[in-house]
Amino acid sequence: MLRTTTLRKVLLISLLVLWSTSQAGIVSAGINVWTSNGPEGGSINALVINPATPTTLYAGTWRDGVFKSTNSGGDWSAVNTGLTSTYIEALAIDPVTPATLYAGTHSDGVFKSVNGGESWNAVNTDLTCPYIFALAIDPTTPTTLYAGTLCGMFRSINGGGNWSAVNTGLPDTFVFALAIDPLTPTTLYAGTDYEPPPPLHLSAGSFAESMFKSTNGGESWFAVNTGLPEHARVHSLAIDPMTPATLYVGISVGGIGVYKSTDGGENWSAVNAGLPTYGSIVVTLAIDPVTPTTLYAGTDRHGVFKSMNGGENWDAVNTGLTATNIQTLAIDPATPTALYAGAAWDGVFKSTNGGGNWRAVNTGMPVASISALAIDPVTPTTLYAGTLAGVFKSTNGGENWNGVNATLAYDWVNALVIDPVTPTTLYAGIGRIALVSTNGGEDWGFYIPMFVKSTQILTLT
Repeated sequence: MLRTTTLRKVLLISLLVLWSTSQAGIVSAGINVWTSNGPEGGSINALVINPATPTTLYAGTWRDGVFKSTNSGGDWSAVNTGLTSTYIEALAIDPVTPATLYAGTHSDGVFKSVNGGESWNAVNTDLTCPYIFALAIDPTTPTTLYAGTLCGMFRSINGGGNWSAVNTGLPDTFVFALAIDPLTPTTLYAGTDYEPPPPLHLSAGSFAESMFKSTNGGESWFAVNTGLPEHARVHSLAIDPMTPATLYVGISVGGIGVYKSTDGGENWSAVNAGLPTYGSIVVTLAIDPVTPTTLYAGTDRHGVFKSMNGGENWDAVNTGLTATNIQTLAIDPATPTALYAGAAWDGVFKSTNGGGNWRAVNTGMPVASISALAIDPVTPTTLYAGTLAGVFKSTNGGENWNGVNATLAYDWVNALVIDPVTPTTLYAGIGRIALVSTNGGEDWGFYIPMFVKSTQILTLT
């Protein structure tokens, strides 16, 4: 959840604009120990580390593109030449030639750099779905890469030169997470978002499965869901580098937390002792490459958790971590006690002692902000903020804020609008759907009774 003081400052500045328009607007905008190193408060979706030179790392941000640091996060600079979209969802680095990396964007497909991010070129031939959520590179043949998109899976066998859909057996749905078996790279796993909950998946085409596996490089897929809740949404996926039959997934909907498989996805069991049991999603997972029984889970509301016994037990490791919405984690391959956490608003944090404490490492990165604001036209001291963590409400002109998300199905609110006649009725645009509340945000329900596959709702009127 946003820190109250930070939210208040951003909102009060934004309100100067909102009072002149009298309607919702889009406004552009770091308990264990961490430090903030990064795009000063930027919203970080992806982090990758150069495997040959671990002091070099890249951060993919929402709105501000790609940033690069060559001193372990001490300083950052934007490396966006050639990018036509600065809304970065995924990054992947070539393990053999680390100067080559790929960026998956929210709406403009995949971009490639062959000079460490100094310049980028679009590599989208035959990539018919430009909404990229995950990227993975074959560790032994790095010219083969996979893109998880809003419309399923695509594969390139020539470094992004062209792409082909590889969806046989895979439902036409979000692919949020990808993992490749490091010992047998033709074996890979895809974590998906099933068709949305009722009333959005009204008819045929709804899939109860959310985890899929391919043993032939993506040519065909089959479901591997025994033990997982039906209709689970897979947010994160991690594979043990030494024992690839051991996998972990972070899920929501139908269940919450981390599930583990020790037989290549054939069977799953919950491993959640110590993790939040309600109102939090495991957005990202990272495994220690040297000691794979040590792993980290980044959550959207409660910071970072660590397990030292393969997920059997978890402990919060948040000292110095002033942001609780963690979007991505990355571990230094040479020194696994050094790790980085990318937060939704407060940039990058670094720990050098396995999460024991953290500090911000954000010099040179931009500040993130609120996605949408709306003011009650009858009682202007009542206002609403749409954020990456849902909707917040103030009834005293922004002096204090409270989340109004108890029944909000999704967190990422892009747009807000208030009914001018009945101001207790308001609408929230979240991804491809709209939600409605008729009691000032206390409860929410689906408003658009359809699944809009290709449109993100960025504004409402």
